[in-house]
Amino acid sequence: MVRVIVSVADDRDLGEVAAALVRAGLAVTEVLAGAGVVTGTVDGAAVAALSTVPGVVDVEVEREVRLPPPDSPLQ
Repeated sequence: MVRVIVSVADDRDLGEVAAALVRAGLAVTEVLAGAGVVTGTVDGAAVAALSTVPGVVDVEVEREVRLPPPDSPLQ
């Protein structure tokens, strides 16, 4: 499973698009109405299918950044 951030077009109903994303395989974590964004997890093979949902502008796989601890010599 991968975490994704889905941007939804301003002229689309966010709730309807979120429901369509669920039908496409997304397990919704959060709907951010103010930003027009839906976050969630999906099987890696189904990521491309999310971009075909009407109203979806972009699907981005969430990246994880790890920093060394503050006392590390790499700082």
